[in-house]
Amino acid sequence: MLLMCNRIMLYLWHVRWLSRDAGTTAGVPKKIKTEFRTHIGTRSGRYPENLDEKLNGIWWILKTGSMWRALPERYGKWNSLWRCYRRWCESGLWSWVLERIEESHQSYRLALMVDASHVKAHQDATRSPLDPHAQKLGKTKGGRNTKLSACVNLAGRAEKIVLVPGNEHDSKSFNESLPHDIQHCFVLADKGYDTDAIRSDLDEKGAFTVIPPKSNRKRAIPYDKDVGKLRRKVENFFCRIKRYRRVNTRYDQLPITYMGFVILSAIADYATLGFVHAA
Repeated sequence: MLLMCNRIMLYLWHVRWLSRDAGTTAGVPKKIKTEFRTHIGTRSGRYPENLDEKLNGIWWILKTGSMWRALPERYGKWNSLWRCYRRWCESGLWSWVLERIEESHQSYRLALMVDASHVKAHQDATRSPLDPHAQKLGKTKGGRNTKLSACVNLAGRAEKIVLVPGNEHDSKSFNESLPHDIQHCFVLADKGYDTDAIRSDLDEKGAFTVIPPKSNRKRAIPYDKDVGKLRRKVENFFCRIKRYRRVNTRYDQLPITYMGFVILSAIADYATLGFVHAA
């Protein structure tokens, strides 16, 4: 567990998010570089102490899916770590890190695969007095449910992930799941995304649509089955991130804190690529 967390931190340093200095433990950076606070972050103050310890504690929660109160004492006070994690989520830190990683792997954006996957919402996630739709919780026959809509690149790593209610159709979050610039990219999806609106929108953006047509279409639409087989990469991506207990089941009431764990798992997924160890 700690080895993977250290590997993630070394990878973040490689993409210029974390900075090395004299205060390191076993080669692990301990201070967040000022670039995030300069361009994105708004909270000022001192740097968090024992950064590697805090990240290890968050990693423990992500892997085990345990309650924050069950956090082992070696990671510090659970409430302090929870408040630190929530501040990072609200500031957009995790999304910013994922965007920086994506920018360093632009060559894999030749093909983009889009799909959605259901995530069961635990009863603890449904106790919020706020509007369920605003909390991205939809009512299904199996109870409250939520859904992850993701876009992955040719390497099967996340380009963008959004959270939507579980009873919302996949096609409604299609445009929101795509990166801003998709010109000259192959965009792959399943039949659930076969709508005239989606096809015309992709044509306007200069993308190549690879979506199998529905059987009830009156006009035949060409479809390359060999290229379409690459859709498996987005399915494999969901399989990998759902190995983390905190992602596989939604325990968080707030969408922003749940998405923090989802994006952190996507960052860890990047860290498993073979060329990362060259950092």
